[in-house]
Amino acid sequence: MSLRFNALLVVCCASGCIVPRSMTLGMMAAPVGRGTEVGVFSGVQFASQTNPTVSTTNVAGERVDTQTQNRAFGIPSFEANLQKGFNDHLALNVHASQAGIQPGLKWTVNRSRVAHFAVLPAFGVGYGSFAGSDFVAEPSGRQNETRFQSTTAFTFLGGLKLLFSHVSGFYAGVGYDFIFNRSNSGTAATSTSDRAEIITETATHQLMGALGFSIALGQVSLRPEVAFAVYPTLSITTSTRFGATANPPATLTGGFGWAILPGFSLAVATPKEKAEAEEDERPRGKDDAEDDEEEEETPRRKAPPRKKTDDDDDEDRRKTRRSRDDDSED
Repeated sequence: MSLRFNALLVVCCASGCIVPRSMTLGMMAAPVGRGTEVGVFSGVQFASQTNPTVSTTNVAGERVDTQTQNRAFGIPSFEANLQKGFNDHLALNVHASQAGIQPGLKWTVNRSRVAHFAVLPAFGVGYGSFAGSDFVAEPSGRQNETRFQSTTAFTFLGGLKLLFSHVSGFYAGVGYDFIFNRSNSGTAATSTSDRAEIITETATHQLMGALGFSIALGQVSLRPEVAFAVYPTLSITTSTRFGATANPPATLTGGFGWAILPGFSLAVATPKEKAEAEEDERPRGKDDAEDDEEEEETPRRKAPPRKKTDDDDDEDRRKTRRSRDDDSED
């Protein structure tokens, strides 16, 4: 993303335009073993957010309801995902999105060659700031800073994702996140005048899902996918302050939002040969040697020939005489 786009995004989030989000993009339930996988998503973002209704009274004493709707479209939109596996069941998953950095622990609950199921609890934080002002040069040469404005935004989110992947390449995911965003937007006529601030706190529940198909090309995987999210309701608390005078906060509930991101992920994984080599190079213990001895087939040895005794010699002489007697009779 360009610097200008990031700055505009921070301003929009801080002013309550659209709450930043994180999706289940590029996430598969299949384990990565003791390797590493890095994936980057690129696609198109469509988003909409309708804020709670604000009721006011006009000069005639009549009630007027105002509901603000914000829409966003962005191309390209990026997210990234990193997995660091510890074994065939546990992996550290770190997801990066416009909401911030979201680390979590992926647990693949089964071990199968056909399909995998995984549970991924995660939390995340994000921070952004933007400031601007005009510098006016007077005829005397003195330079004054005017129209000062700044915006800071902090985002926290946490939740749980359920992932599924099949040996054919199909994968899917569903999840829930609680998202909290706090922004502080302030303006001042000059650097020495009182500052007017608007503090907005937005809380929402995000329900998300994703569908995709992974095409393996060696250690590189191409994954066309689509992710979506809905916000059943929003809670927005706004408070204002001018200089040392602060107004009590006002809370509104209602509204809704949704987002959809079609695109594709490109993932690169650690070669399996490397992981297997590490397995072969690990120190061999006593148990490994005993297992090898049990697996090796011990060749059957031939019994040594039995030594003849005196009884055996007598039996041989009797058989010889008997054979001679039979020949003479003939």
